[in-house]
Amino acid sequence: MIFIAGAGPEKKEKFITLKTRHCYHCNNDTFWMLEKTRYFVTLFFLPVFPLKIEYLFYCPVCGNTQKLKKEEFERILRLEAEPYHGE
Repeated sequence: MIFIAGAGPEKKEKFITLKTRHCYHCNNDTFWMLEKTRYFVTLFFLPVFPLKIEYLFYCPVCGNTQKLKKEEFERILRLEAEPYHGE
């Protein structure tokens, strides 16, 4: 019997900040993005159970990224972000 299993990102949720932030990498002032990515173990290309969750905060111009802890991600999301329905 052959099993096709793997792991990878299955669901991404993106949010955009309502205040501009300065990126010291590209020297732009822009609305930064928050991203919550859930990784799942898959079986026959269907997600079976969650493996890990990653919280990112990044500049959409240059991609300068900071990994956040869940608490900090939720604080920024609650105070100054809204869902992003772009790309």
